[in-house]
Amino acid sequence: MTEPTLAVTKDRSTLAQVIGLEILIYALFMALFLIEGGWILILDTVLAVAAVFAIRRLPAWRARIAAAFDAHRKAALITAVILLLIVPAVLKSSPYWLFILITAGLYIMAALGLNLQLGSAGMMNLAAAAFMAFGAYSAGLLALDLGVPPLLTVIAGSLITGLFSVLLFIPVLKTKGHYLALVTIAFQFMVVILLDNLEFTGGPQGLKNIPPFNLFGYSFATTINLGFTSFHFYTNYYYLVLILVVLLAVAAQRIYQSWVGVTLATIRDDEVAAKTSGVQINKWRLLIFVLGNCFIGLSGALYSHMVWFISPPNFTFEKSLVLVSIVILGGMDNIFGIIVGSLLLVVLPEKLRVISDYRFLIYGLVLVVMLIFQPKGIIPFKVRNYLGVVKPWLEKKGAWLDKKETAG
Repeated sequence: MTEPTLAVTKDRSTLAQVIGLEILIYALFMALFLIEGGWILILDTVLAVAAVFAIRRLPAWRARIAAAFDAHRKAALITAVILLLIVPAVLKSSPYWLFILITAGLYIMAALGLNLQLGSAGMMNLAAAAFMAFGAYSAGLLALDLGVPPLLTVIAGSLITGLFSVLLFIPVLKTKGHYLALVTIAFQFMVVILLDNLEFTGGPQGLKNIPPFNLFGYSFATTINLGFTSFHFYTNYYYLVLILVVLLAVAAQRIYQSWVGVTLATIRDDEVAAKTSGVQINKWRLLIFVLGNCFIGLSGALYSHMVWFISPPNFTFEKSLVLVSIVILGGMDNIFGIIVGSLLLVVLPEKLRVISDYRFLIYGLVLVVMLIFQPKGIIPFKVRNYLGVVKPWLEKKGAWLDKKETAG
């Protein structure tokens, strides 16, 4: 069954509807942080469920909303950028919730890397927290023991994580499916045990006094003072993480829309068919495994410079399960779904602290209900336009071959 398509003209009323809808969603989301009490969470949940139900049951609405945003794409993007930039001002009196949003951003970065492995290539990685630990401890040790500037330690932490991924890929190469999951689980527990017992990593005490991130001499631990008002130093990290999230999301989207994404999809869907079609499965699995873990290591390295203290409990198996849940619940192989899933699974447990005795019960119920009624995730991925991806590449290759034959 094909969805209806509607033509929407670029009139002012439609533009106002697009901007108004963005502001409404933004206001409801910010209300979660600004208004204390469980009733706002209940109200937001009811409205979100009702919206999802309406969109699922009324395809004409879904088509009209999509057409309106497509017609006013530039205005919608500008509005979204403005709303994201004013978040620190909106949460000026609540630095804790700003910290939670930054943490959600770090989870988005890590989940984007995990999505390349699990969502795009079908490689189950249940050791994402362990790779975050590699990035965090690498950055922390380089900064504390060698005095390396934080900008370089963050880059080095990502690259070191990728290097260790190559070593782990040796056993990963021989396994797949449930056996691959078992290998990564074993690796996860090995890393935590080693961090807990090795002396140079600080053992159970972890690493303390990790210097804050700084860029060209500007310390991110500095309060932003504008004269008439000031902002908590978390504002610095918020904008940094926001920029990195955008860059990584764009990179992941470019991979998804390229012939590399098509190649990964063939490996995920049918390894045998991909191999018989000439796809070098081991090479691509290695590349995407390393690249995904570099994303994860980058988030861990930045986390160490933001909190200034890391220890083994920060990188337990529970954190790996949260990252996998983000990818599955948000929608595998869907970047926007990853962002929504990260915000949901990071913010929701913190908001439910007001009912601490039941928050994990409610958290679990939400996950179960979502998986029952939305098994493909909040935002399921759509079948990509393979012809649109492969045809330009074939045309370029054909032009190159014709040019080579002419020159010969």
